[in-house]
Amino acid sequence: MNQKKIGRFISSIRKEKGYTQNKIADMIGVSEKTISKWECGNGLPEVSLMLPLCDSLGISVNELLLGERLPLFDMMAKMGNTMDELVKQVEYAQLKYRIYKQYGIDVTEISESKFSAGSITYFTKTDTGKYVVKYFTENSMNHPENEFKLCSFLRQKGFPVSKIVKNRMGDDISVDENGRRYHVQEFIEGITYDYHEAPEWLMKESVKLLGKIHTVLKEYPPLSEGIDKGFFCNRTIQNMLQEYGKTLNQAIENGDVQIAFRIRTNMDILKKMPSYSFNMEKFTYANTHGDFIITQLVCGKEQINGCIDWTTSCRHPVVWEIIRSYVYASPKCLDGKIDIQDFISYVEVYLEYAQLSEYDLENMGRMFFQFCAVCNFYGQYYASQTKNRSIFLKQADLSSKLLVWFEENIDNLTKELMQLSVK
Repeated sequence: MNQKKIGRFISSIRKEKGYTQNKIADMIGVSEKTISKWECGNGLPEVSLMLPLCDSLGISVNELLLGERLPLFDMMAKMGNTMDELVKQVEYAQLKYRIYKQYGIDVTEISESKFSAGSITYFTKTDTGKYVVKYFTENSMNHPENEFKLCSFLRQKGFPVSKIVKNRMGDDISVDENGRRYHVQEFIEGITYDYHEAPEWLMKESVKLLGKIHTVLKEYPPLSEGIDKGFFCNRTIQNMLQEYGKTLNQAIENGDVQIAFRIRTNMDILKKMPSYSFNMEKFTYANTHGDFIITQLVCGKEQINGCIDWTTSCRHPVVWEIIRSYVYASPKCLDGKIDIQDFISYVEVYLEYAQLSEYDLENMGRMFFQFCAVCNFYGQYYASQTKNRSIFLKQADLSSKLLVWFEENIDNLTKELMQLSVK
């Protein structure tokens, strides 16, 4: 793409419309200086601003990126790329410029992670090494300001975690021209397994690592609470049925027959839920990763090379993280069915490296059963605007399948877990 040509094109169309730079700036919500920068060929519009700019000028995104008017029938032939491909090129070009400007790193290649759900993660190559660029999701669950210090602590303790790179200003978090926060970290070589793809060695090594994390982070100052003491009090059955009802209507309007069926199933199970009343004070809470699942582990040959993405680090009930890590990793849970004896073996490995109380073991399954019931994951899927929102749908489907299994098997699971306290 020729930035100078695109700039001249923006200028000529603007003048043809009789607009001043200030007028266009007001129309799309940027400064007059930004319009001038584009027209001088010193930068390209952010991807998020391309459609508003094109609408204001009465041109297509294709024409903007080519820097000229095109007859409709000539447009695709002359482009040689689809609009999505061109927009991706612009996105990557802007990212390269941003990383060089703020970090002095000259990026040569970029690809995008397929595992990121809320956040956007890029893999980059340079002549001197590889880096990961991660844009954070701005919500109450993410605490990127904690990640650098926490990872530094864990690396000192010998844990394979991310190493965040400071920018030219000496900061571990950068802000782009649109106010979005991100950071750069060194790339960890290895492969990442998807949900339910964990080989047997990884099942053992991952829960061993989780136990060690919970134990060593007792030495770290308390983090903010994730699943806090009031979590279940704030999610009553009546409130959640109302939430599910709204999401069900959305599924019906969208023609999502399978999702609507699963939501109805969730609601039926929720109505019949045992009246568990947890004393959250009695659960073992620990500083932890916050989102410890298989896609956060970078693996080598039968070893874990890295545990990444500590943005959600917080204090959780450890039993929640144990069972959640299992159901996302084990191939035996692909259909949302827990192999009880296999899971008991998983917990036994954990107990070699960390402790659980009798109350933890008695209520581990019950708590996760209720957690799945009172969390409207399909609502999260519909509300998401991220590129990889399909990950939220996979999580919602798994949760729904687990609810069906828990309804039939919770007593057996609880009985087997309580046997561990006897041992």
